[in-house]
Parts: sequence; structure tokens; C-alpha cells
Amino acid sequence: MNFFLPSKTKKVLAESELIQGSLQRNRIYSQDILNARDIETISNLEARYPALLKSKDVEGLEKLNKEVMKLGNKLFPPSPWDGWRENVEVFVVAAIMALAIRTFFLQPFKIPTGSMEPTLYGIEPKPSVELPPNPFVQVYEFLIHGKTYSRVVTQHGGTLESMSPGSFTIWLEYTDVHIGNEVDRIWIRPNDVRQKLHLMEGMQFQPGDVLANYVTQTGDQVLVDKVTYNFRPPQRGEVFIFKTSGIPGLANERGPNQEGSEDFIKRCVGLAGDLIEVKPPVLYVNSKPADFAASFTKEFAQSDHYPGYSLVGYSEGTGVTKDTARPFDPFDKDNTQTYYVPTDCYWAMGDNSPNSKDSRYWGGVPRQNLVGRGYFVFWPFTERWGWIK
Repeated sequence: MNFFLPSKTKKVLAESELIQGSLQRNRIYSQDILNARDIETISNLEARYPALLKSKDVEGLEKLNKEVMKLGNKLFPPSPWDGWRENVEVFVVAAIMALAIRTFFLQPFKIPTGSMEPTLYGIEPKPSVELPPNPFVQVYEFLIHGKTYSRVVTQHGGTLESMSPGSFTIWLEYTDVHIGNEVDRIWIRPNDVRQKLHLMEGMQFQPGDVLANYVTQTGDQVLVDKVTYNFRPPQRGEVFIFKTSGIPGLANERGPNQEGSEDFIKRCVGLAGDLIEVKPPVLYVNSKPADFAASFTKEFAQSDHYPGYSLVGYSEGTGVTKDTARPFDPFDKDNTQTYYVPTDCYWAMGDNSPNSKDSRYWGGVPRQNLVGRGYFVFWPFTERWGWIK
């Protein structure tokens, strides 16, 4: 055991193993540019290492190392780019591994809306009357709780004439507020500017007025398990993620008449052939109250901030008939709000039922649209951190 060897011996053995590995790598990487004689010389030097390492011949290893270093400096002269090359290699390998993990195993996903509250929270801007805290507190609040503080003050005042949406990336959306010749940018969506911050066209502001003072709770960041559904289908009660492509009536929220470029997260409450019925606040599956997850009990009791399941307005509500020839038929002529889940589909509903656009509006989720199972909330570090239930 090397533990009982003198320190010099251990040092020489370790250095020799590193030099042997480096010699082998250089031979492999450079064999297309080395001549046959140089390759033979390198191979002969490599072949001498195993016996010397096995016998722990320190003197022989030191002599061999000097020969290798001398040859190495001749055949592989150091380049100022060697360090950069190694760093690039490490980066490329890490990027490939990360891409493979994201593609086949675990995918990060950000909750964009409040349709799954209180199980999962989306991006939630809230008006505030207090000044933002000092920068150190803001950094702490962001890193731990995912909170950001914003305060926008109008410089010239005037009439709020219009609000236009925009985005810096697909994740960072903003609203440009036009007040006369002044444009103030608020980093949330126009709908939230109107509904949460209560800004409307026609409002009057004086120079120096506070246009918006708010705290934004970032959406929960979750890991999506992309492996499980390759071996079994979703189960009732599971939180799952699916693509919107090909689902009639489910338009992309980023723009009109654009379907299919988003992922949604909801709770699977029904499988193909199930009868779904809402009798507020209870959800019935096949004429029995749903009991597939702990959240259902809280919904029915309307406890722990669960609002209970609700009906949808007749003008908005849809349904799905039992006609297998039209598996996505949005038709509920009697307004019974009783639905049969179509073949090869799953029924998706948000835990925040009164504020969730889900299968009640656009029908079932086709099996081919499945992305994975909601697995773990990894940030921010709130009471929701941990396994998704």
C-alpha cells in the first residue's frame, strides 16, 4: 500500500503516472502528424512504465521521466494556447453532458403563472408602499427567496397614453409605458401591469410621481423528470409538464395565432375514458371524489390557501364529447361541465382552479405531448423547496 511508502517514493510514483498518461494522450492526439519512428520511440517509452511502477523503482522512474520530458519538449513544444485548449475541452465536455442530461433525464422549468398555486408559484409582482431595501438585503432576498425590488419614477409627468409589450429574451418580458414623450420600462408583462399594479391608459402623473413600486416573486424553478414516462404513463394526481403543440384552441400566450411553442405545467386528474365532473369545490372522477393526492383533500376543504375546484363561465367553458372520431371536440351543449377524457389523452387541471386555463377550456392532453413529471423545486428556498406532491 502506498500509504506506508516514503514521501519521495509516493511523489515519484504519482508524477510518473501523470507523465505516462500525458505521453499516451499526446501520442494519440498527434499520431496523424508524427512519423513512424517518433511513434515507435514514444511507444517504447510507454512500455517501460508498467514494470517500473509495479516494482516502485524510484531511480528507474526518475531516469525514464527525464527521457520522456526531453523527448516531449522536442516533439510537443509548449504553446501559449495549451491552457486555453484544455479549458475549451473541459467546457465542451461539460456542455455536452449538460445538454444530454437536459434532453434525456432532467430539465429545468420555470413556473410562469399562478395556475398551480399554492402548490407551485409563478411570477408574482406585488405592489409595495415601502422603499426597496439596501443592495445587500436585495441580493440576499434574491438568492434565497427569489425576490426582486423595483421602483420606477416618471421624470416629466403627463398622461399615460399607451403600454407596449416587449421581451429581452423569451424569459424576460417587459412593458414600455408611454407618458407623453417619455418611455418608462417596467419589467413585467402588460397584463400584470394592469391587473397587479393597476396602471391604466388615461391616468395622470406629475413629475417625480412613482409610476410603479413593486416586489416580484420569481416563479418556482423545478426539475422535470423526463425518464419515468418512458416506462409508464402519468398517474392521476401527478404534476406533469406537456407541450401545447397540436392542441386545438390552446394558443401560445406569447402571441396570437401561434400554437405549440410553450410547455405547460398542470396536475393530471384524469386518464383516457374517465368521466370528469366539477361540483364546487369538489372534483369527481368516475362519479367519486378525487383522492389521488393530498392536494385534493385540501382543495375540497378549501384549506391551506387551496381555493377548491370551480366551474367555468358558459361562454368560455368547453368539453369533450365521447365521439372518438372527434377526440378534441370543444362542445358542451348542455353546459353540464361534465367531460369524458378522449382516447390517448390526459385531463389537466390547475390547483388554482378559478384562475387556471386548463383542459376545461381546450380538452385533453395527447400522449405524444408529454414532456415529463414535475419532480423537485430547486429554487428559491421557500417552504415549497423539495419534492413536488
